[in-house]
Amino acid sequence: METVKLFNLARQIEALKEDLNDALWAVMASGQFILGAHVQEFETAFAAYLQNRYAVGVGSGTGALTLAYLAAGLKAGDRIITTPTTYVATAMAAAVNGGIPEFVDILPESGQMDTGQLRDRLEVARQGGTLARYRAIVPVHLYGHPENMREILKIARTFEVPVIEDACQAHGGWFSLKGKKVMAGTAGLMGCFSFYPTKNLGCFGDGGMVVTNDKGLAERLRMLRNYGQKAARHRHFSVAANNRLDEIQAAWLQVKLPRLDANNQRRREIAAYYTDRFRGLPVTLPPAEREGDYPVFHLYAIRTEKRPGLMAYLTKNGIDTTVHYPIPIHLQPAFAYLGLEKGAFPHAERFAETVMSLPMYPELTDEEVERVAETVKAFFE
Repeated sequence: METVKLFNLARQIEALKEDLNDALWAVMASGQFILGAHVQEFETAFAAYLQNRYAVGVGSGTGALTLAYLAAGLKAGDRIITTPTTYVATAMAAAVNGGIPEFVDILPESGQMDTGQLRDRLEVARQGGTLARYRAIVPVHLYGHPENMREILKIARTFEVPVIEDACQAHGGWFSLKGKKVMAGTAGLMGCFSFYPTKNLGCFGDGGMVVTNDKGLAERLRMLRNYGQKAARHRHFSVAANNRLDEIQAAWLQVKLPRLDANNQRRREIAAYYTDRFRGLPVTLPPAEREGDYPVFHLYAIRTEKRPGLMAYLTKNGIDTTVHYPIPIHLQPAFAYLGLEKGAFPHAERFAETVMSLPMYPELTDEEVERVAETVKAFFE
């Protein structure tokens, strides 16, 4: 019996083999491998796709967050505020430059930021005279589900703290704002994307992008990604590192971008099938789609008190599963210095103890999707 993989890159690449091969050979024939025409073309195409003015290609999703924080003025001792229910990069990108990640708990039903706690935390900071230390609010479009950006943007305006969206799992997702369709990653000061191979839009290795509508920020981001240089080489205006998207990744992504919407629609179809088949089982399903939102299901995550048994049963029956993410950030050893112990964010901790991911990618066959659903049902029945 062939295993139903959590994600099958080989199947994806096979379908695009000729176009990807042509793209790679075009880069090699150009002799230009760093910050050439392919990067510029992909930046333009991705910005247009998002209906955004500027896109700056960088080396990874973590690099995108790191440079966005720095471009927003992050200095040692400054704070960003997010949730502990996300990949560690959201917080680590601030910490590596001396920033302090601060957390608010999640809503237990959705895994998303508790905006009531966010507002309360910033109000305490304002009354205590420390609000100026907050460099960014960082909502995470977890698993491809748009955050409650309408409320988060309202809070950001109230306290005059900019929003930097972690859209690393939400390529092509969107939400409505004042009756308009707004792409995930474009509502705040900056938005950050990862092109890690398993993302909805993935490249040949690591890659990332920061998007913004601010020309000055875009210029600063381009400088920060390239040793602090501006247009001319060997003139460095800021202490910065090498954090560039390379030509091969950009060419690869150019092939895949036109297929993103169709792939996202397939993900939504798979998710709808799973959700329909799992109703009535003792599992917590992904959050219901808010009116005006368009989630793109980077992952299909359920929660159950019987996670160990269900995962073992699925493995025995040839179905891959995993946990995204088993340890909340505040309990990671790397962040022990923050002094946050178990119990600090009970909803995030409970979420991590019960969540698990099922196979989710556009190339899953209908038969495989049905097999996953039937095997989950068989375990509970």
